[in-house]
Amino acid sequence: MCGTTYNLTFSHDPGGKYVLIADGTNDKIWIHDRKTGELKGSIGDNGRMAGDFHWIDAIAMDSKGNLYTGEVETGKRIQKFILMNGDGQSRPRPHE
Repeated sequence: MCGTTYNLTFSHDPGGKYVLIADGTNDKIWIHDRKTGELKGSIGDNGRMAGDFHWIDAIAMDSKGNLYTGEVETGKRIQKFILMNGDGQSRPRPHE
């Protein structure tokens, strides 16, 4: 099935290297390199458990790199994904 971009946000690292696209049709967040357009990864799948989506509609990133998503229709929830460094520790300024 073709995807549908419902919303997007840019990463908050210096230069905004990535664009994160909320695909409401496939219930995924697609992560692309902003300059080349290359697909770098994805988050989620269709479902109702933590990390899954049902009609993902909204996406935003705060200054600390934490990701927020909102779902519509019967999903009706928001989720917060906390940016963690490779050592599993959250940092006040993870991009420095």
